[in-house]
Amino acid sequence: MTDSPKSTATRAGLTPERIVDAAMALTEGEGLHTWSLRDLAKKLDVAPSVIYHHIGGKDELSRCVVERVITAFDRPDPELDWPDWFRALLYPARAKLRAYPGVAMWLMMHGPAFEHLIPIIDDGIAALERAGFAERTGLAYTAILNSAMLTVAAADERKVHADDGSRDHAAIMRDFERVGADSPGVGVLKEVITSFTDTAEETGEHYYRFVIDTVLAGLEQQLPG
Repeated sequence: MTDSPKSTATRAGLTPERIVDAAMALTEGEGLHTWSLRDLAKKLDVAPSVIYHHIGGKDELSRCVVERVITAFDRPDPELDWPDWFRALLYPARAKLRAYPGVAMWLMMHGPAFEHLIPIIDDGIAALERAGFAERTGLAYTAILNSAMLTVAAADERKVHADDGSRDHAAIMRDFERVGADSPGVGVLKEVITSFTDTAEETGEHYYRFVIDTVLAGLEQQLPG
């Protein structure tokens, strides 16, 4: 099957950068997994084969989107103490990742093998080695980054099912009332669940930082005397 004259003509002005721009636009606010190659081709007004010619399939396109997102990550000052270094890296990262749902999970599944991230990885590992984590440096680094990415990925997943949010919230509250109406522990959990529903973004940011700070504090306790 050959391309239509229209798509062949469009190919002349199409570049990989323009294709990634369009893929970024489809991902922004919606998700990396919400669009197909055909959706992207339709947005660009070309045949899917044109995109294959320039970049490849959805896997290659997803990698390009992730790479574009992570190039916005700033490299923290390598002279910072290790907890402050990770806060400087990860606190601002949430907003950049949340703008493109699915990127955090992609990084969890496929790893951070991007040229832009290599100096950042080296600085983070060096900071942990200086702190004295020794042979546990790799484990400490992975625990910190995975905790941050998983927290963002969970928020992304809630966004995918946003239409079910109010129903799920109501069902959880009914179940708690049924099995634990007099439970003080359930009362505390109900307050947390309500806060995620009523002030989702503000609470999500607070929770994300709480997770990072808790992991850092726990790791600090692992350091020798």
